[in-house]
Amino acid sequence: MDSKEVSWGQQFKNAIMLGPKIDENNFIDDVSCSEALIHIFSMPWKVIFALIPPKKICGGWLAFIVALSLIGIIVSIVGEFAELLGCTINLKTGVTAITIVALGTSLPDTFASKQAA
Repeated sequence: MDSKEVSWGQQFKNAIMLGPKIDENNFIDDVSCSEALIHIFSMPWKVIFALIPPKKICGGWLAFIVALSLIGIIVSIVGEFAELLGCTINLKTGVTAITIVALGTSLPDTFASKQAA
C-alpha cells in the first residue's frame, strides 16, 4: 500500500474533520474563519465522494465505476435544477443549458488561472 493512500474509513474522517494543519516548517497553522465556512458548505460533497472506494480494491475498477455513477447522478440533479431555473426565469431550455455548461467549463479555468497568476 502506498504511504499516501488512505483507507475507506479514513476518507470519511478526512471529509468530516476540520483541524489545524502542520506546515512544511512544522508550525501549527490554525484554521481561519473562511476555511471553516468553506469546509462546512463543502462537507456534503466531501462525504458523497468519500463513498468512492480506494483504488486498491478490485484494481481500481470499483472506484472507477462508483465515481462514474456518482458523477452521472450529480449531472442529472444539476440538469434538473438548471431546467427548474430556466422555467422560473422564463428562459428556453437550450439557452439555460448552454449558459450552465459555459459556466461549468469556464469557472474552473478562471480559478486555475487566478491560482497560477
